[in-house]
Amino acid sequence: MAHQRLNSQIAVLVLIMTALGCSMLRPRRPPTWLLTLEIEAPEDERKAAVDQTVSVIKRRLDLAGVSNFEVKPQGDARVLVGLPDVPDRDRLKNLIIAGGKLELAHVVSPPSPAPVQTYNTQEEAIISLGGTQPSNRRVLEYQESDELSRGTQAKKKWVIVESPAVVSGNDLRNAEASRGPSKAADYQIIFSLRPAGAERLGAWTAANINEYLAIVFNDEVKSIAYIKSQIFDQGEISGSFTKESAEDLAHILNSGALPAPVKIVAESFIKQP
Repeated sequence: MAHQRLNSQIAVLVLIMTALGCSMLRPRRPPTWLLTLEIEAPEDERKAAVDQTVSVIKRRLDLAGVSNFEVKPQGDARVLVGLPDVPDRDRLKNLIIAGGKLELAHVVSPPSPAPVQTYNTQEEAIISLGGTQPSNRRVLEYQESDELSRGTQAKKKWVIVESPAVVSGNDLRNAEASRGPSKAADYQIIFSLRPAGAERLGAWTAANINEYLAIVFNDEVKSIAYIKSQIFDQGEISGSFTKESAEDLAHILNSGALPAPVKIVAESFIKQP
């Protein structure tokens, strides 16, 4: 009897292992949505840019919880992305092609309690610099929230920031979407810096109390705060984000910036049999 039970157990084990082996060997369903991306990089940098773009996009899709995707080079300046079809295609496209460049930059402005210096047009800002934009200054767009309307409107303004930035996305350790403290529907992104970036930020903020610091994403100012006290390794990006947009921005920051601008040049769908 014991011998028969042992044989039965072995038979069951063989069946389980066979089933597992078959499931592991079963081919994955091929993606049904194809995007062809073109990398806008100098010819001598394209190979490295394509390889890095593939790695960054894979990390972004993994962080966003996308399954059954493929990302691979196509030629010397293109990347092919295979995806499952999703309800919100535009959101996923934006996640894939967003530049992802983060910077914390000093705003050229009188210090607090004076309001931060903004300009109504880019030309007005450049005129304030003497009519030309020097290499150590950048004029950037800023969507200024209207506090009287509880953040429901935004006014396009322009600000001047110093270049280079105090810290960049290369100093980023982690970013996470978080519910904002004021309005339940608003979200923000909490981020932390690696030791070298935290040291630079700490030294700069200690020497610049009451100065204004801009959080810049893809060359657009997302928020501006004045320095109340020394800051080391943590900060936040605010700006009336939705839960989805805050999560997407956190995924983009955690996966790193794309090495060069990327655009979608072709899109197609494959019908499953």
